[in-house]
Amino acid sequence: MEDNQRAAALPPIRRARGFRLYDSRGRRYLDLWREGGAALLGHRAGRVTTLMKSALSQGLAAGLPSVWEGRLLKMIHGMFPSFPAVRLFSSRHRALEAASWFLGIRIDDGDLYDPALGGPCAAGARAALWRPFLEEQDGPGTAAAPWDARLPALPLTVCGAPAPLCLCAEPPAGFPDGDHLPGFVLAGAARALADLAAAGESLRNVRVEKAVDGSSAWKRTGPYVRAAFDRAEYPRVFNAFLKEGVLLSPGYPGPSIIPGECSPGETRLLAELFAGVPGG
Repeated sequence: MEDNQRAAALPPIRRARGFRLYDSRGRRYLDLWREGGAALLGHRAGRVTTLMKSALSQGLAAGLPSVWEGRLLKMIHGMFPSFPAVRLFSSRHRALEAASWFLGIRIDDGDLYDPALGGPCAAGARAALWRPFLEEQDGPGTAAAPWDARLPALPLTVCGAPAPLCLCAEPPAGFPDGDHLPGFVLAGAARALADLAAAGESLRNVRVEKAVDGSSAWKRTGPYVRAAFDRAEYPRVFNAFLKEGVLLSPGYPGPSIIPGECSPGETRLLAELFAGVPGG
């Protein structure tokens, strides 16, 4: 509820491009939320948008089987070879329901280990997110890939889709096959995954990283930044950033995501905000 209220503080957005949002009055916002990573490479990323437009021009807007489903599944299989079963769902909620069925226990968002938020894995945790650009994904003191279920956070989704679920073994009979999703959504996700390798180093902003790392109020893991101060302070900090034209993750403690491209003025502003808020 509080997260939705903070997101509602943003005026209606007229257009989005790269790492910036523009409201109906023409004001620009630097987007550090990027829908939790659903627009990780930026809004309207060139080759992604071109491919999605092409798929739409072919009429691939309905949730029907398409060639893109197999292509995306093949890419995800290649990324997670120790997980033999992969399903695509229309939302994280649907993927979590399927994971709960497979594991025989109820799994919610709060039960997932999130490598961008750091910290040790919860005792008995059996499912985790996977996020791009993080070398260590399994938490301090854990063996490699201890998970029974993995939910990759793709660098492009549309209203939560596609939401992949990777399983450590073939599921039993009766397990859902997944959802048929619009071809243009699957095409965009596949293109964004293919673009990850080329985008890795370009997402770094060393000056902003140093400002985050030098502050006791924030913690950074790769490009992902989380609040290390009290939850009660977060609304004030969120609004302070928004007043300066910077959109943080509306959810505490984040993660927010350092933009892959900033002007010198934007870089200076971000460094000052992370160094001075909430302490300043």
